Amino acid sequence: MKKLALFITFLVFAIQTQAQHTITKQVTKTYMSLKSYKLKYKDKPLTKTDSLNFRFHNNDTLVLVTNYELPKGVSVPYEYKDSTFLSLYKKVAFRTNGVDSTDKKQTMRYWKEPIKIYFSNSVSKKTKKSFMSFAETIANKVDSLSISEVKKVEESNYVIYYLGDYDYEPRLTNQNDYYLSWNKKQQIYKCGLRIDTKALFNESLIQYKLRELFIGTLGHFYLSNDFSCDSYLSNCYSKNKKLTPLDMEIIKYHYSYGICKGSNLEAFEKQHERAKKSLKNENSKMRFFHEF
Repeated sequence: MKKLALFITFLVFAIQTQAQHTITKQVTKTYMSLKSYKLKYKDKPLTKTDSLNFRFHNNDTLVLVTNYELPKGVSVPYEYKDSTFLSLYKKVAFRTNGVDSTDKKQTMRYWKEPIKIYFSNSVSKKTKKSFMSFAETIANKVDSLSISEVKKVEESNYVIYYLGDYDYEPRLTNQNDYYLSWNKKQQIYKCGLRIDTKALFNESLIQYKLRELFIGTLGHFYLSNDFSCDSYLSNCYSKNKKLTPLDMEIIKYHYSYGICKGSNLEAFEKQHERAKKSLKNENSKMRFFHEF
């Protein structure tokens, strides 16, 4: 898979208590971390007057920014998760249990645009109906994830086909596998998923592999031995695979606006460390701002 540049998200700290709210255009005063300030305002060096308004929060220097105009977007409070859940999440979302497991620059990836699936002509109506029922069950439980079927390949960003059909994704190396493309913000925008029906010779086996691979494509997820064997995120074979409550919790969290999207593992861990310290102070809330 391709490795692309890290998308840097600027975190804004504010003393607020409201839940998620949409911002169309707003000019305000806010505090920004010193590192984020220097990245965002490279042509505006700090002055002595600026230093008089510095704040120190969890070992981080915050700079007061006046006349700060927020772009259109949504501001969401940090979503707390315990260390056990986060350990499992990092193994699948940042692939820490797989390739380059010690690499803190591993990133999480996600779909921002709706997933539009096109099936090749070889895929039967029965297979399509069963699979789309499964996919829509997931989408219906995740607010920021949309999945639908389209009839024309030109309208799709996700193609499911069989080995021997027209090769929609020639970069695929395995017969039962998928290939994802993503941009510099780690947003997935294209997928090709191929199934070998000679190896998977009945409907049950086809559905098993389709669903397992599909779950992986929702975040370039890595399968882990730490999940129960019936989980689609587990690396063990079972005839009784199902979408477990933990599977759904992982997917919902991955698409939650209460975390920083497209971050690498190092940034993700630092954000959680900082946010959990903030939660200890009831007057301080950490929020994530996501542009539309």
